[in-house]
Amino acid sequence: MPALPPQPQWKWMTFPVYFAAALALFVGVYAGYLAAYLQFEEDNGLAGMVVFIISAIFLGFGFSRLTTRFLMSRQWIKPRPRRR
Repeated sequence: MPALPPQPQWKWMTFPVYFAAALALFVGVYAGYLAAYLQFEEDNGLAGMVVFIISAIFLGFGFSRLTTRFLMSRQWIKPRPRRR
């Protein structure tokens, strides 16, 4: 089996910072949403739901990146060559 090229190195000021911010945003919005629901026991409104969904999308992008790198490290998927 031919040796695969090494995975590209993470630039530590990009993805890890993005993922930490996305996770913190999601946890903060979720906690705030639950606290507001328990405090007022009524509908939080459209704005709260929109912010919650946007934070979940950001977190989903981060998890998709982690999952892709995990699958590449196990050689379950092969990296695609870069387009010219």
